[in-house]
Amino acid sequence: MSRQQGNTEMTIGVLGTGGIAVALATMFARAGHEVRIGGRDEDVVAESSIVVPAALGVQGAVQQLRPWRAGLRGKILVDITNPFTGGHVDFVSPWATGGTTDLAAAFPGARLVGAFKNIWWETFTGTADPSVPDIHVISDDLEAKRTFLDLCAPTPFTYTDGGGVDQARRVERMALRGVGSAGVLAA
Repeated sequence: MSRQQGNTEMTIGVLGTGGIAVALATMFARAGHEVRIGGRDEDVVAESSIVVPAALGVQGAVQQLRPWRAGLRGKILVDITNPFTGGHVDFVSPWATGGTTDLAAAFPGARLVGAFKNIWWETFTGTADPSVPDIHVISDDLEAKRTFLDLCAPTPFTYTDGGGVDQARRVERMALRGVGSAGVLAA
């Protein structure tokens, strides 16, 4: 299935084979989008307008995407990572930076959008939960953000414009403050 954005067909490529990759690919496919999924498959990047690396942490995403740096130029790159410490109690980078900032520096030709950063991955494993907060979407590229929000409209979540990439750290920290495992509000 595909969805038209103007005259351009938008295909979403999800890089990864784990639970979050499969859950995101399934969610976007159920919303009527053409989706490609694969682990280290160059075709996923080449055939997609939007690329979502489902890797552990920002460094994992950078490592996963490095072979396709040139192929990402002009594509929407959706950062879903959070730079958490191993115990998910703090961040590995200074307050002034965030995962999307780091990914933007590593892939300057890509059109960065940060999303799904203020919720836990378990949120995707069940049905829509009314206690799940709005998903904050951040980007300095307003057209890329608008395109991504349009593609997300038929999914079971509510999305909010979270501002520019300078808001990455604030949005990422929301996952530690408000939402716990499986979308249940933390006490």
